[in-house]
Order: sequence, then C-alpha cells, then structure tokens
Amino acid sequence: MSLNCQATKTALIARLVRLANNLSPADRAALGIWLATRAALAALTWPAAFMFATSAQSPRSWLALWQNWDARILIDIAQHGYFASGDRIFPTQIAFFPGFPIVLASVHILVRQWTVSGLVVSFVAGAVAVVALSRIAEGYYLAGAGRKAVLYLVVSPAAVFLAAGYSEALFLALATTSWLASMRSRWALAALLAGLASVVRINGLFLCAAIAVEILRRADRKRMRAFAAFIPALVPLACFEIYLWLNTGNWLAWQHAEEIGWQRRFTNPVDTLTATWHAAFGHEFTARVAFVFQLEIVAVAVGVAATAALLRCRRWAEATYVGLTVAALATSVWYQSVPRALLLLWPIWCGLAVLATRRRWVGQLYLAVSVPISVSIALLFMSGSWAGLRSTFPTCLRRHSLAGPSRPAMQGRCRRQRPAGRTGRSGRRPAVSPAM
Repeated sequence: MSLNCQATKTALIARLVRLANNLSPADRAALGIWLATRAALAALTWPAAFMFATSAQSPRSWLALWQNWDARILIDIAQHGYFASGDRIFPTQIAFFPGFPIVLASVHILVRQWTVSGLVVSFVAGAVAVVALSRIAEGYYLAGAGRKAVLYLVVSPAAVFLAAGYSEALFLALATTSWLASMRSRWALAALLAGLASVVRINGLFLCAAIAVEILRRADRKRMRAFAAFIPALVPLACFEIYLWLNTGNWLAWQHAEEIGWQRRFTNPVDTLTATWHAAFGHEFTARVAFVFQLEIVAVAVGVAATAALLRCRRWAEATYVGLTVAALATSVWYQSVPRALLLLWPIWCGLAVLATRRRWVGQLYLAVSVPISVSIALLFMSGSWAGLRSTFPTCLRRHSLAGPSRPAMQGRCRRQRPAGRTGRSGRRPAVSPAM
C-alpha cells in the first residue's frame, strides 16, 4: 500500500512539472497572486491563534483555526457518509452535495489528516480556478485584465472560503474550466465539467443553464448534439437525488434539509429585503452579526448591478448564470451566503478588472475597502464563533411574519431519516454554518 501511495505521489509531481512548463506568463502571474495571498492567510493564523484563546487557554493549534462551520460537516460526510448507523444522523447534512466530500476522501488516501486534506483540495482547486479565470478575462474580456481579475477575487470579502476546506474553490475550478471549454466550442467537455460542478454545489445547474444559452447562441448545426452532452453530464446529480430518495423516501429531501438548517424557502423578494434590512440595521443581533447582514445587502446589490451590466453588454449567457444565482439567494427568507456566492461568479471579477483598467481609481477604491473586510471575515471564520445568530433566528422571523415550519415538523417530512441529533467524536453536535 505504501509503495502504491509513493508511486502515485511521484506521478502527481511529474504531472505538475509538465503542467508548469506549459503555463504562459499570464498564468504564472495568476498563480503568483494565488500563492502570495495563501502565504498572507497562513501568516494571519499566527495572531489569530492567540487572539481567540482565553487567558486560561494555550493558543489554538493552526489546524483548529480551519476546523470551523461547514468544514467540519464536510469532513464528517467524507468520513461517515450521509446516513450512518446509530445516532450519527444529522438532518441538515444532506443539504451538502457529495462532490467535495468524495474528492476529500480521495485526497485523504494520500494526505492522512482530514483538515489538511480539505486545505489541499481547496489549494489545488483554487490554483486551477485562478489560472482559468485569468484566461477568461484575458481572452474574452480585455487583454491585460487577467491579473486584476484574479487579485480582486482573492482579496474579496469572503475570500477566506476559497482557502478553507469548503466547496467554493473546487466548484470555481470546475465552473471556470467549463466556461473556457464552452468559449472554445468544446460543448461536450463544457457540459461534463458543468455536470460535475452540479454535484459540488447547486449553482452548477445555473451554470448548465448559461451553457445552454451559449449553445443556442453559437452552436448552429451542432446544437442538438451539444445539448445531448448534458444527458450523461447530469447523471451523477440524478444519482444523488435517487440516493436521497432511497434513504429518506422523499424526493424533496434536499430542499427540506435547506429549510431545516437555513430557513431557505421561496419568499417574496420585498419581504426578503425587509427581513435582511431589519437584521442589518434594526438592532436584532449583535454588532458583529449585523455587520455580516450589511455585507449581504451590499453583495445582492453588486449581483443585481452585475446582471444589469451583462445584459446591457449582451452577454446573455453570463447574465443568465449571474442572474439566476442572485435571484435564488434574493428570494429566500433573508439574504444568506451571498458574499460567498459572489466568489463563484467570475463575470463579476472579469467585469471589475475591465472597469479598473479603464478607470484606475475603481480598482484602488475596491482594494482599500475590500482588503480590511476580507481580513475581518477571515478572523471571524478562524474564531469559529457565531454567538447570537442561531438563538435569535426564529424570534426575528416571527417578528416579521416570515417564520417557516417548525424544526420538528420539517424533520417529519423525511420519513425514513431519523431526526436524532448526531454527535461527533467530541460528543458535540457539529455547528451549522452561519449566513456568511
């Protein structure tokens, strides 16, 4: 077994060397920005380890800073699956798609530590994503915009989630390479990568819709053959849906898990904005939580503006992808995880790079505002605390007449899924991620 692992590692290193030799100067610049910002995040963990330790504690370990929120749940899925025996059932686990846990478990064969495995997946996938983003910006937006697009992405407010053991970096790698393939009229490859992205995050379906729009716009005689590529591409997602049905007896198990854990259900967008506005400015929560909801409002405004700009520029496919993503998040109970979703919308970063190339002050202003916020969110993630949000969530919803079904009622919809709280090795229930 050890000989096989060593041979695999050697083959991977040789493959990486060959890939490095084929990189263009723009690709190397993108990778340089990626590596520099990863080093900056690693340096940030040193003060964070001391800042979040009480006087009675020793500094937290480096790995402990990255074992927070969704990272813990994704590791648990990779270790034990969705429906383990005994008391290990956790109703909201099935809201997480299996793509990242599968890759995580595969990397764990070589990297024998779960948190490090998650960091490795995000590090490698992020490197692929920034190279693809640079190529998209350089080739299909504006020459010279690639470096700026990458820089603006990696210092965005929610950029820490590209480094943590989250699914964002893996999804972005698949999404950007899929889009590159579609730009080169390689429709089968584009559909395959978009289908794989759909097994990582639900946003992959929006990407499939964007590629379909691009096929309608450009495929001509090969249109039907191009559309046929989506059939095998979406088989893995269909298999996951069947798997959930076999274990829960409910075709809507994924949607119900979203409602249980995050109160995500279709809501009038005006009511959604009202609830988020009260959460951000109505003194419902602590200042730290209110600040995050303020970022959510700004992120939705950015997404709406980007969609309008793409429509004006007649970039119909990109507008479809960005617009569907923003619409889905802006019609929930309140805005949740929108800054994280913006990480996945490469047209925003390409467009910002184009705008900053033409008006330098735009890029300077963006960096001046975004970098401090990015550092603050990174420290908030490393602290692992989210005091006040979960306990006051139902109260705030009832106050605005937005409360959905109760947790026991929602759990009852999954007939075969046992609702008992699952505990990990530490005996504590894994924390559900916050809005950010």
